[in-house]
Amino acid sequence: MENALNLAPLPDHGRVGRPEWQALWMQYEPVTTPLRAAGLVCDIETCGGQTVIYADLPDGTHLVIADHDALPDRLEQVTGWHVRRSHHDNPTYDGPVFDSTEGGEYEKHGADIVTMHAAIALHLKSLIDADTQSAGAKLGQLLLATVQRFAVSFVGVDSQHASRGRVIAGPFDSHAEAVKEYGWQTHLLEEGGWQMVHEQGDTDWPLAVWRRRDVLQVVFVSRQPLL
Repeated sequence: MENALNLAPLPDHGRVGRPEWQALWMQYEPVTTPLRAAGLVCDIETCGGQTVIYADLPDGTHLVIADHDALPDRLEQVTGWHVRRSHHDNPTYDGPVFDSTEGGEYEKHGADIVTMHAAIALHLKSLIDADTQSAGAKLGQLLLATVQRFAVSFVGVDSQHASRGRVIAGPFDSHAEAVKEYGWQTHLLEEGGWQMVHEQGDTDWPLAVWRRRDVLQVVFVSRQPLL
């Protein structure tokens, strides 16, 4: 399965085969899998009772992903994400990437994984070292493609010829969830007396124009901002 997903390899050390390492790795696969899909080798380490995730970057630095202090044993116990970029030998690389823990800049996002990945992707795209900028930008684009959010939205014109638009439902972390919700919302439109006058796209990006009396609206699956 991992080869089919083109994931970066597992870390090369003996702990990979230990049950305690595997248990933590399975808990945090929703964090590591998008990073590995973007080409980053990840590891999860427990040192002195402090559990953190490491993700190696192409310039020799790495990301350190934790909660306020360290990661709990279970993913659902995480209250927020604290991500820093560090270097084992050069402290000048130590700097914040994202902080949604209590008191952090993005505290409102709490333990949301998608927002944390989006912040990491934007950081990778902003790497300014001449030797790593291209690689960082590529990794950032790959990661953003992995962690998109979606919603069901509409835009339209009401009977007073005023434009309107909003998100009907979402956002959803899964594109499939948004498409399923689109089907339900179009069912509700039919039940409410709306008539579909135009349809295009497919099951990936459906879009339809609906009319009721002199009101028109376009309903579609949309991409949503991550931050």
